[in-house]
Amino acid sequence: MVDISAVRRIIMVQVAVAVVIALLMLVFQGLTAAVSAFVGGAIGFLTSWVYAKKMLAPPGSDAKKMLAPPGSEAKKIIRAHYSAEAYKLIFTILLFSLVFTQFKEVHALSLFATYAATLAVYWVALIFV
Repeated sequence: MVDISAVRRIIMVQVAVAVVIALLMLVFQGLTAAVSAFVGGAIGFLTSWVYAKKMLAPPGSDAKKMLAPPGSEAKKIIRAHYSAEAYKLIFTILLFSLVFTQFKEVHALSLFATYAATLAVYWVALIFV
């Protein structure tokens, strides 16, 4: 069974990592790098949130109801996972497109490094949850 509080903790750690890296960028690289870092982290934690919302709650239902509750057939669980991952991928592409079309002074290294850091938090947390 998925512990929803564990999902929240993972996303909150991703937010914390994004904020810490953004603050470090502010101190050492300036405002543009800091904003870019936070935006990269935000893409990481927002897309994790999208995945969690899609995986844990079917459209139009109470958020506490799972799309593939415990005891579901493997086929149903995999279908739910693929659906949630597809939404996450589309949302990721849209957010990166928005950043690169609207934020002309983006510091790409800060953006991608913080995005990668939030992804690393997600994957490491999955090992321990």
